[in-house]
Amino acid sequence: MNMRSIRVLLLAATAVALSACSVNIGDRADKAPPPPATVPPPPVVAKPGPEDDPRLLATLYMQQSEELRRLSKQAYALASLRLPAALKQPGSSALEQTDGGKGKPPAAIFDVDETVLDNSPHQARAILSGTRNFDLAQWDQWVSEAAATPMAGAVDFVKELRRNKVRVVYITNRECRPRTANPGDPCPQHAETLANLNKVGLGPVVPEDLMLKGQNGWPSDKAPRRLEVIKTHRIIMSFGDQFSDMMSVTRKDDSAARARIAAEHEALWNTRWIVIPNPTYGQWVDVLPEPNSSVLRTK
Repeated sequence: MNMRSIRVLLLAATAVALSACSVNIGDRADKAPPPPATVPPPPVVAKPGPEDDPRLLATLYMQQSEELRRLSKQAYALASLRLPAALKQPGSSALEQTDGGKGKPPAAIFDVDETVLDNSPHQARAILSGTRNFDLAQWDQWVSEAAATPMAGAVDFVKELRRNKVRVVYITNRECRPRTANPGDPCPQHAETLANLNKVGLGPVVPEDLMLKGQNGWPSDKAPRRLEVIKTHRIIMSFGDQFSDMMSVTRKDDSAARARIAAEHEALWNTRWIVIPNPTYGQWVDVLPEPNSSVLRTK
């Protein structure tokens, strides 16, 4: 074999060897585990703040809008216009007073919260602290401060009632609850609410003219307390920010049921029942289905 043949054989062997190496390297690459996948970090979800609170606009409306103040004043101005007829004409604003209260001295019934006292600062505190659900401890702290201011128009109208010898009775679902600091007092909220009413000019209120939930075993339904008043007085007018301040309704009565019930008493709405606007809370929103947006009207 000459040198040329030897060189050809060596070149051929080298090519075969290189080809084999190439295949082996490829095989090893195919069998190697894939690099670990990069898992993106979970998105950072911002904690809802005061600007996201669904109560924000309603509370601002209560505190900042001249429109709400005017609505409240107009409600009590309307009550002043209706008062002479309510005193003169027979009948009662309480459905429980079926005999009309003939022969009895007059009385007027008021709810307290968002009817004669403005509690929007409590709502504002809840918004700013991030407390989305009603917190009884926060509410009780607010009541203990006796710092609520009067709703526009309420003080002047209450004075007008007293000038006309009308008994003023406050029936509220502020609840009697003893406190750890003074467990011997079953209802410190009564004295605190009494002080608040008197301080802002809605008095003088004697203790028996302020009736709280839980006091004397009274339930949230205000009918039993109205029955107490009609024992001695004719209820000529009723004031409140909730349907239940005028008559008994339940949380089973949805919006349609409430509209139907309200229509049955059109005469009282037009003469003896006065509603103070409250966009912040109430059974009107409690009876709405979840999600609330499902009942939005687009037509």
